[in-house]
Amino acid sequence: MTLPSRFSALAAVLLAGAVSACTTIRELPPVSPDAELSKEAAEEREYSRKLLEAFLKNDASGFISMLSPEMKEEFGKDKFELSRKVITETLGEPVSFSYVTALEHVAITPYIWKVRFVLKNKQDKEFYSEALFRVLAGHDTKGDVIVVGFNFL
Repeated sequence: MTLPSRFSALAAVLLAGAVSACTTIRELPPVSPDAELSKEAAEEREYSRKLLEAFLKNDASGFISMLSPEMKEEFGKDKFELSRKVITETLGEPVSFSYVTALEHVAITPYIWKVRFVLKNKQDKEFYSEALFRVLAGHDTKGDVIVVGFNFL
């Protein structure tokens, strides 16, 4: 067997191995954020929007008041201020946000929001960046909306 034919045979074997190792992942059609929501899901999404707005407006008391009792114990005004300071120093000041989607989950629904930030340098040049904000919301046994977690992704 000559060198070119050995190379062709090796290439064919490698190609066959690579092709057989591929997995097909189907992309689902986009779901409109305005799709029909249940009453509970609409309440949770609105609640998560208000929570995000309080964070973006630097409203510590409004933000904390929306958390579950357990979260209020863990996340007080000091943690709110520190978290917001880290986010704004890293990403900049928030300028806009939009709803992305809710992820399907059994008990608690993750609501995903896209937040746009602007950061200015010393010469006042603006740099934009985006981050996702996730709010874990659900309903308690009394039927009230509760937030059990949140974070920037």
